[in-house]
Amino acid sequence: MSIEQNILEITGVEITRAIVGDLQKLQQYSGEPMAAVYADNLLRTMRTLRDKLPFDPYTEVVMALHDALAFQNRWIDYKASQYQGVYELITSLVNQEKINNEEVESAILTLETLGFDTLPFGVELD
Repeated sequence: MSIEQNILEITGVEITRAIVGDLQKLQQYSGEPMAAVYADNLLRTMRTLRDKLPFDPYTEVVMALHDALAFQNRWIDYKASQYQGVYELITSLVNQEKINNEEVESAILTLETLGFDTLPFGVELD
């Protein structure tokens, strides 16, 4: 393994830890003003993951969640139980060595089942 690959993996692990930590805090403070701090941190961390690992299947799941949270600041509307479900989902994905396209699709469907709109940016065709 090259040094660059090793650094990339360490960065991915660190980013994931930050995402999981912010999800825990967002769940804890759901519905309170303090939640805004953790939502901001979470959204920024998700974009960092996208920028550093744009082709990682895990990033696709994280960005589906990002869109659900960021669109019209909908992170405000989600409940602690929903954040707990996301925390469990992300943790289960992270504990796998690698995820494939079927697992990505399943994870995104799980987000939808939890009540997250992963495709909030509609496109109108005339």
